[in-house]
Amino acid sequence: MFMSAVLAVGILAWDDIHSVRVRRRGPAIDEVQFLNSIHAELRAGASLRWALATAAAGERDPAVHAVRRLALSGAPFPEIAPRLGRLPVNGRRLAASLQVAATAGGRSADVFARLTQRAVEEANLVREKRALSAQARMSAAVVGGLPVLWMLFGGADRVHTLAGAGGLGTTVAVVGVGMELIGGLFVWRLAKT
Repeated sequence: MFMSAVLAVGILAWDDIHSVRVRRRGPAIDEVQFLNSIHAELRAGASLRWALATAAAGERDPAVHAVRRLALSGAPFPEIAPRLGRLPVNGRRLAASLQVAATAGGRSADVFARLTQRAVEEANLVREKRALSAQARMSAAVVGGLPVLWMLFGGADRVHTLAGAGGLGTTVAVVGVGMELIGGLFVWRLAKT
């Protein structure tokens, strides 16, 4: 019981530390912010080229900085559009929308508003999925972690004794440890999805 509590606290602490590190590092590009910036610039009356350059100025991704450079230098939109295909939710749609808006002209702010809304909805779904699966991930961590703790705090002596018993004992020890590792891998994989 004590070991389960120690494991649970350790897993929660690791998950918190890992999530803080991921938040601090952040994704290479904030798609919602990027699309929202394009939409705001277009609503304010900026040209599509200027809206792209302004939105790309606030991002850290080198490919997006290349979009800014190309937009400001007057490169054709078919050359700029493929570089925006890296966005995780709307990459292909944004590239296609950019080419259509550049070719057809007209009001493209509404298109970028819909792309922004789609990116916001996807981000909300990811957060909701993470929140709803927290208990299942914690259970999987406990179920997968207990055998590992047993191996670390007492089971290793038994495995060593078994392996020292001869051919059959070594085979049983190797198969047992292998099954523990495979089981842990399956639990980790299930918890990750």
